[in-house]
Formats: sequence, C-alpha cells, structure tokens
Amino acid sequence: MPFLCGPKNSRYAYTGNPCPHTDLALPVDALTLGDALVKYESHFCVRISVHIDAGDAEEKFGEKYFRYVDEATGANQLVDIHVFRGNAELCPKQKLDFALESADIVEIGPLVC
Repeated sequence: MPFLCGPKNSRYAYTGNPCPHTDLALPVDALTLGDALVKYESHFCVRISVHIDAGDAEEKFGEKYFRYVDEATGANQLVDIHVFRGNAELCPKQKLDFALESADIVEIGPLVC
C-alpha cells in the first residue's frame, strides 16, 4: 500500500524520529498516481490539479508540476510530486496513470526538478 506525504503531513515534520520519516504518511490503496492523489485530496480537503502554464506567464514550467489548493485556507501553491521507490527517486511529472508499487512513498512537495 503506497504512502503519501505532502504539505499536510510532511516527512520532515518533527515527530521525535529522524527525518525524513513516514510517521505521518497516509497509506492509500491506489494503483496509480491519479488514484492516490484523489485519496489525498479527500482525506485532507485539498485540491490537486495538473498545472498548465498560462500564455502570459513570466516563467514557463512545462508539464511537470501540480497546483495544490488548501480548501480550508485558500492557500494556493505549485508542488512537485516525486515517488521514492527503494533507493530510487522518480519524477512522474504529470503522468496520472503512473503505476505505483506497494512500498512506494509519494511526496507532494516543493519544486525540486
């Protein structure tokens, strides 16, 4: 069962254990990245959608980031999603059909790549 971490349950939040950790991770029964994000949205009352560069945007990011909106506060930010699989760090970009494995850790976080 993949684990999800993000702004609401960061692997770097202090819990008394060394960081990064999965203490606050949300386990989800999901086969794809898209399925996992839907479950994260529902659990934490947020909205995560594919970011599309505006035609007049000063900086172009391409097809790799997501828009993250906290429904309770209205906080709105771009996030990057990476999958940690064993010793590998994978960047699925905006591929919502990216297949997840049971031991994967999906991290929704700051723009990294």
